[in-house]
Amino acid sequence: MKPTVEDGLRILREAAEQAAQIRIELTDDYLALIGRVEAMPENQPGADKSGRWRGGIPELKAALSRVRLKPTVR
Repeated sequence: MKPTVEDGLRILREAAEQAAQIRIELTDDYLALIGRVEAMPENQPGADKSGRWRGGIPELKAALSRVRLKPTVR
């Protein structure tokens, strides 16, 4: 059976109906942590947020080349 646009739209409608029923409850500890992070100086309006990792692809490849996978035992 070849999927159609109508099939895709039906699936999206069903997913939206299911998502509308999901309720997430945050604990008071978690909300307090969010408050502390939001209160940090670097998270205030007007704070300098220009800092970012300035590495490029060569640096990324070099970092990845140092990664060693650990074998798993089954």
